[in-house]
Order: sequence, then structure tokens, then C-alpha cells
Amino acid sequence: MTPDIAYANAPNVQEETEELLRLRRAGRIGDRDWLLRRAALTDRQTLGADAADGKVQTSLQGVLDKLLAFDAANGTTAGPLAIDDSAWEADPRGYVRQEYAIWAGTARP
Repeated sequence: MTPDIAYANAPNVQEETEELLRLRRAGRIGDRDWLLRRAALTDRQTLGADAADGKVQTSLQGVLDKLLAFDAANGTTAGPLAIDDSAWEADPRGYVRQEYAIWAGTARP
């Protein structure tokens, strides 16, 4: 899934950052929503990043890994391709996009 489709209903990066921080401070966001929205935000922020930029890629991978580990441990995949599908090994960003699109209502499970 392309970022344009996955994030069609997403607020702009600044608004999403502020909203996530506000919800987290107030304790009004569940663990999975926090991890999913944070992974999607990080994905969006790094779309144009140089693949050779190790710092950016390490930061992105850390956020993605947390969501993937949470979903694997809790069985919380919403999309048609489950967390254990081999497709996600090569494309963890695709998993985030699948899950965010469903969460945001831009795709059907």
C-alpha cells in the first residue's frame, strides 16, 4: 500500500505529533493506538530520508519493531495479512501502512 493511500485521512505531521503527545500525557491513548500512530507518524516523517542515513533508519526500525512485537504478542493485527505473514519481513513499513489505513478508515480489513 502506498503512503498516499494509507495516510489519506491522516492529519498533518505537526498536528498528529501534538495530538499524540497530548493524549499520552493525559493517559487517554491505549498502547496499540500509541504504537500504531507513532509508527505511522515516523514512517511519514522519514518518507524522503536517505536509505543510507543510518540514524534515521535505526530510529524508524526501532519504532516499527515495537508495533510489530506488540501485535505479534497480542494478536492485534486488523488487516488481511497477519503479522506473521512473510511479506512483512521485507516490508515492515507496509505493515504499518496496512494497519494505519484500517485504523483511519481508508482501507477495509
